[in-house]
Amino acid sequence: MDKKKSSITRMDNPYIKHKTLESIREFKHKRKLKRRMQLITAAGVLLILLVGSGLVRNYYELQQLEEQKVIAQEELESLDLHQEELEYYIGLLEDEEYVAKLARSEYYLTKDNEIVFSFPDDRNPDHTEITEEDSALFENEENDSEEDQE
Repeated sequence: MDKKKSSITRMDNPYIKHKTLESIREFKHKRKLKRRMQLITAAGVLLILLVGSGLVRNYYELQQLEEQKVIAQEELESLDLHQEELEYYIGLLEDEEYVAKLARSEYYLTKDNEIVFSFPDDRNPDHTEITEEDSALFENEENDSEEDQE
């Protein structure tokens, strides 16, 4: 297609040249401002990403530490129960009757005029079985000692 000639002719005077140069300068200035804003926006986004990645990393680390805390608390509870059990056995070992019964059952020691019969099914010593009465007695003693300490 043929290019249409423009029916408008351009005037070639100093005012038109000045306005044309002014519009070109304004266009370049706007382009420069636009690029500067893009650069500032890109730097802001980069800064937000850096800070955000640190926050996300810290959040995941916090979650892992909370999981470790829960595991440690469960382990602490089990160790507390184990310690209570050991303290119970210490209390039993302070009782002379229990120690004598334990020695008779495990090491086949006897009282005077006593005969010991050992059967193959007697593999579990008596001290491994805690009766409900002994555990209740131990808990009562423990509660009394805690009240005395307060």
